[in-house]
Amino acid sequence: MLTLFAYKFINRRSWIICLALCLDIALGNLWVAFNGGISNPFTSLLLIFIVIAFLLLPTIFALVVVLVSILGQVAQVSLPSLLPGQQNHAAHALSDEMLKHAQGMVIGFIIAALIIAVSLYYLKQQWFQSEKALQDVRERQLRDEQLLTIGAAAAQLTHDVATPVQSLRLLNEELQECDIDLALKRELNEYLTKVEASLEQWREAAEDVRSNRLHNYTVGEIVTQLQQLLRIARPDAQVNWESPESLRYAIISADRTLFPAIVNLIINALSAGERSNHQVISVQFSDAFMRNNRQLQIHIVDNGDGLSQLQQKKIGKSIAASEQGMGVGAVISHATVERLGGQVSWQSTAEGTLTLIVLPVVANA
Repeated sequence: MLTLFAYKFINRRSWIICLALCLDIALGNLWVAFNGGISNPFTSLLLIFIVIAFLLLPTIFALVVVLVSILGQVAQVSLPSLLPGQQNHAAHALSDEMLKHAQGMVIGFIIAALIIAVSLYYLKQQWFQSEKALQDVRERQLRDEQLLTIGAAAAQLTHDVATPVQSLRLLNEELQECDIDLALKRELNEYLTKVEASLEQWREAAEDVRSNRLHNYTVGEIVTQLQQLLRIARPDAQVNWESPESLRYAIISADRTLFPAIVNLIINALSAGERSNHQVISVQFSDAFMRNNRQLQIHIVDNGDGLSQLQQKKIGKSIAASEQGMGVGAVISHATVERLGGQVSWQSTAEGTLTLIVLPVVANA
């Protein structure tokens, strides 16, 4: 078969395989025409080429093969009278009985071809969806393994840092009693307090995750927590907070990992804006209804350079090296919000980059 020869030895481009299939169909119809025409029972074997087309080719090329196959069968009705040596059968071929039989064979072939085409198209789409789902599971598993490694390293680092911080606290208490600059005492005490607060938050968040414990937070409490964490992590940050009063008492069910996850996305937006010499970002809270379920939407808008189409697809889903880092923070935040039943997405806008966080609202306080 020309199709097999082209597929194995010439080229696997779709148009070449399609052309080879059409030539095979033409040769098959000629063979049928010389051996009984449309009444030949082996004409149904030409349906095999439709199966091959849907297995090897994109849908548009497969439909071309289906059309060529149907046209070949329609041509069989009059083709025998046109071939050399078949003129003697012309009168019989044009009889009413033979014509009805030929038309019935063609109609049966068309129906069978359409059933095969629709069935194979459906199965192919199902197969593609299964492959995509399997690929998503593999990517999620790889991401979870990476996050597990990062989490183990972070837990070890936190444990290692806790002891020196306790020692520094004791030294700080002694320094407070010494005759040194008051501003230096205050600054050292402030930094130690921030480190201790971060360690305590990490312990509480780790305990929430370990015990699978959720808390109910109002949007007002979430905004306050985010502002406090941001003052510790980026005291120089300039953020415009916009939260309507109607959302203040909406309740979100989450654990303590939600706050550092959102703060990390805000810090990423700040960094993107700073790279473009824009120091101010906006964080807007709003609500929306999706399938009769109320959702909290957090819009983080920076004035950076935006993201490419590839970056929008990959960010938050895989760890990839770039000039600004490895994207670990976005992956951790994305996984955290996803674990809490929410979603995170990124898209470029006229202002820069929009980071959209969606969380389900469970009730009103």
